[in-house]
Amino acid sequence: MPIASLPLNEDLRLQDLYSYGILDSGKDREFDDLLEVAADICGCPIAAISFIDSERQWFKSKIGLADDFYETARSLSFCAHTILEKDVMIVNDARNDDRFFNHPFVESDPNVRFYAGAPIVSPTGYNLGSICVIDNKPRDLPATKARTLQIISRQVSKLLELRLKNKLLKQKAEEQLQLEKRLLQKTLQQHEEEKQSIGRELHENIAQGLAATKFYLEMAEGGNLDRTNLIRMSRQNIASLVNQVRELSQAISPSLLQQVELKDLLRGMLKAFSSRTAVETQLHYDGEAVVDASLALTIYRIVEEQLLNVQQHAHAKQVAIEIRVAASVHITICDDGIGIDMLNFKRGVGINKILSSAEHLNGTVKLSAGPKGGCELRVAIPATC
Repeated sequence: MPIASLPLNEDLRLQDLYSYGILDSGKDREFDDLLEVAADICGCPIAAISFIDSERQWFKSKIGLADDFYETARSLSFCAHTILEKDVMIVNDARNDDRFFNHPFVESDPNVRFYAGAPIVSPTGYNLGSICVIDNKPRDLPATKARTLQIISRQVSKLLELRLKNKLLKQKAEEQLQLEKRLLQKTLQQHEEEKQSIGRELHENIAQGLAATKFYLEMAEGGNLDRTNLIRMSRQNIASLVNQVRELSQAISPSLLQQVELKDLLRGMLKAFSSRTAVETQLHYDGEAVVDASLALTIYRIVEEQLLNVQQHAHAKQVAIEIRVAASVHITICDDGIGIDMLNFKRGVGINKILSSAEHLNGTVKLSAGPKGGCELRVAIPATC
């Protein structure tokens, strides 16, 4: 009994077969239905859809074979010969065929006499297996039925493709779900960090300022000789606290975005930043003056967060910000600070906030060394988000 030779493209054929993940998969009604149609049209009591891997023939679907007969050695497979063909391979009487006359399946159960198999061809042109019909009596197969068997084999190929696409869609849906979970976690983390920041601001600055003002007023009320000065200091404290509360409120929710153009609000932010840090700032704003409030808030938050990164880590003297609003929004923030070691860089809270803000609007973030040293942040966001 001669063993079927290997296809010339065997390595690529196996790679293509494995990509479908069909081997050792469970029962599928769709494959069973196609096989039932093939067996009925050809009038055969035995039929199978099988795939040929490197060492075996594995049955995806079968009719007329024992339940525990789910694979055979490749060397015993009729279908190993079928995948070498372009058209349907027909064996009218296996006893008279030089390839199969002394085959174990011919000499004993299931006593194969007639065999017809059509190769299952992938879209890339590799014969992955076959759909075959078998009888234990010699017979012929009319050309019309051979043609039908070939048509059914193409439907099996389409079923394989559909199965693969469904698998990829499921993986993509799972990846999207995991991405959404990560974004939600980032958002929740960001909200928690913002609440902690607000709490620190209230405790360390505003609460202490109120306590000092209360102390001054109590001293003045108690008849302290420096009463006028105590009242003056109390008024100064109250004025400072009003400004702090206003800045905190603006940081929590810059409601002015609904009333003031974004570029004007950014100028105000940069002026306050320069006053607070002595870092020189430049703003170049090009494009539409009016921006959707949600997008404007994202731009505002990204600039605000990067300025905080510069203040805490860069030791910079200058910061240049360029914002272009057109078909998409491009934000570039450069500083002349100590720069960034990209090989050892680890994302901190600030960069994670920027990533979260950009990813929420399908944007991209790139952090790199600046053209003249320092650090450069580039963010691109679709304007139609």
